[in-house]
Amino acid sequence: MLLRIAIGWHFCNEGREKLESYSTTKPFTAEPYLRASTGPLAPYFRSLVPDVDSKNKLLPEVLKANWEIDSNRIRDQYRFDQPQIEKLHEELASATNRADDWFRATENAEKVKKYIHDLGAIEAVEANPDALSYERERAALARKSLEADRRTLATTIDGWSAGFRDTSLKIATKEQVENYGPYVSVKTQLDTINLVTAYALTIFGACLMVGFLTPLAALGAAGYLAMFYFSMPPWPGLPESPIAEGHYWIVNKNLVEMFACLALASTPSGLWIGFDAFLFGPYARRAALRREAKLAERNARLANRH
Repeated sequence: MLLRIAIGWHFCNEGREKLESYSTTKPFTAEPYLRASTGPLAPYFRSLVPDVDSKNKLLPEVLKANWEIDSNRIRDQYRFDQPQIEKLHEELASATNRADDWFRATENAEKVKKYIHDLGAIEAVEANPDALSYERERAALARKSLEADRRTLATTIDGWSAGFRDTSLKIATKEQVENYGPYVSVKTQLDTINLVTAYALTIFGACLMVGFLTPLAALGAAGYLAMFYFSMPPWPGLPESPIAEGHYWIVNKNLVEMFACLALASTPSGLWIGFDAFLFGPYARRAALRREAKLAERNARLANRH
């Protein structure tokens, strides 16, 4: 029971902290964790991040198309009048010209070209089933160093996008904001994953602590821990996780806690002390009495035969 409560406390506290972060300027996101995935399942976990390699951001036509979509959403939500629409078009033209100037600059064009070339070389090794282990190891290390280049380029472009959105939103009057509410960007798959993760950790943890639907909560917690483990498995030949606490070989704390949750799922600890005892205790006791009666009857028949 102490193990169940301790694991529940851990999960609930992790989930609560993530939920509370949504009221701050830095809400929780699993993006760094998914982006840094290693091992055979890394392509799947990385694919959960939209534009994980920032290829679309580095294409001027795609970038400008996304800005236009944003401007149209802002215009439609706040129902801009003609002068506001013209002002919005001016902001879009200004952002577009700034991007064109940046992409045309020789130094920036060379950086983008080099990044795309290096990324293509890494992806070729990762997609090659006949690649040798040392080639895959080098590709993993190269991707890790290439991430710094991606972040530098993406940070600049993200700054433009955020600035364009902010200046566009300032066109709306106070009355329009009050009438139509705050602007909400299009939700991505990653946004859903972040929210589901925060709520799932909180719910599983709370259920384990109070002993409610204990086997299901323990299995759910074990499933999440399995995903955490396989996203960055500490296996031989794989690069060490950049966010790992300490040094592991095959077994890490996620795997240990996962096995503990599986052990909890196979025991009726919620029926000992917890809400399960109130909700399912009478049924469980009647079932146990029936099993004991059947066993006693079977033993009696065997005794009569002898």
